Amino acid sequence: MIKIYFDWNVLSQMKNGKHSELKEIIQDNEKLLIPFSTSHINDLSSSFNNTPEQKEYINSDLDFISNVTNEYCLFNNGKGIVLDFYPPKELFEQNITDKDTFSDLSIDGLMNNFEDDELSKSLVKPIFDLLKSLPIEESFKQAFDNPESSQIMEKMFPGLKENPTMDGFFKSFSKMKFNLNELEGYKDLRQTVQSGTGINRDKIFDTENPFDLIQKSYDKLGVSLDQLKQESKYSPQWFDDITNEYLKLDMHGYQEDKVNIKKGRKETFKNTTDDGFHASFASTCNFYVINDNKSYKKTKKVYEKLNINTRVFKPDEFIDFYKRYLDYNNPIIDLRIIQDILNSDNFYESKTEDGIYKTYYFPFFLFGFFNKIICFFPTDESEESSTFLSQDKPTNWFIIPKEVEILVKRLLLYFGTDLNNEGELKPDEYNNDKWDGRKWKFENLTLRLQSINGFVQLYWDYEEEEEKASR
Repeated sequence: MIKIYFDWNVLSQMKNGKHSELKEIIQDNEKLLIPFSTSHINDLSSSFNNTPEQKEYINSDLDFISNVTNEYCLFNNGKGIVLDFYPPKELFEQNITDKDTFSDLSIDGLMNNFEDDELSKSLVKPIFDLLKSLPIEESFKQAFDNPESSQIMEKMFPGLKENPTMDGFFKSFSKMKFNLNELEGYKDLRQTVQSGTGINRDKIFDTENPFDLIQKSYDKLGVSLDQLKQESKYSPQWFDDITNEYLKLDMHGYQEDKVNIKKGRKETFKNTTDDGFHASFASTCNFYVINDNKSYKKTKKVYEKLNINTRVFKPDEFIDFYKRYLDYNNPIIDLRIIQDILNSDNFYESKTEDGIYKTYYFPFFLFGFFNKIICFFPTDESEESSTFLSQDKPTNWFIIPKEVEILVKRLLLYFGTDLNNEGELKPDEYNNDKWDGRKWKFENLTLRLQSINGFVQLYWDYEEEEEKASR
């Protein structure tokens, strides 16, 4: 299947009557796997005020997400990013509950969560009381005293200078979070960062090489950008890297987002952070379709820097691509494409001790799955050459059984009953590490669909004329 990740802006516009051609393409399209993510739910819950009118509208949004995605959700399960079933309404309710529970991150605010449980309260309170009195690290105090860093420190950690304890730190952190996500604190912080680094916002806003400009600014200051990276033990490194690079661009002025809480949809740091999360989640898919021009440009720059193998399209660009390369269901066309590709000189050649590999990349998805062909010619002439269809996979890719199920169905439809008459994929049959798959036998050709080390590939084994004559 072809994985497509849609930004909420595009989904919302489709729901409200725009992009009718795109909506027609994706509806009930068995070729496509369209996941949503926890960031889509964050988009909906960010301005939720629990009025009857808004609840009705939100429910219609969640129903639309369910219908488009078949409730396939990308989320962090604590060990990594996974793709599994998760009803959007259930996820939204959980999101609202968590939002209310952790709105106050001061020590007293966290303590309030244990008020109804006397046993937990009696165990936790002494620890929290001790924590409140601990002084903060000396480096924090020095940063407040340093003229070069004091301004940004006071904006990031309001009140901490006057109360340099862990109690003050947690109160300050809670205020900072509120200022950034609910008020216009991000605008001030961003201006401070740009001023402190000497970056001209007008110069960087639409520059061709924003990362180079940012790097040069920090080199002049003698500061390593690696020191500013935010890492989390609760999400994969690749997820943090994409999000951090996205926020880095916005923070320093490249295609910076508006910050506005006065009218319409609230636009704060939280929105920009969720856009960064969208870019991270989308890196598990073949395509990312987005309509916001600023996010579109930032994502393309981040993917280019980190070599993320996901195509970023605006809706019209994706429609054009779909019509040119994906809009067919005839196996004869797949076979003709394979023949044309193998007869072309459009390949990358690599040599190893074992032999020569010729790899063909193309924009089609053969049998709705494969977009790469590899031909191997062994150095040892006694060994046979081989040809197989594979995937030019997204950078942070994984395969779920549903994709294999659809592929098996399609190949059975194209090539008929498999050699061992195993038929469609059985529940729990597919194993990501090693799966023997299916075989089809023809006069001088055997097709082998199998998975090795997570790569599902279709091998074309041609029978040599000598072997055929000897039988």
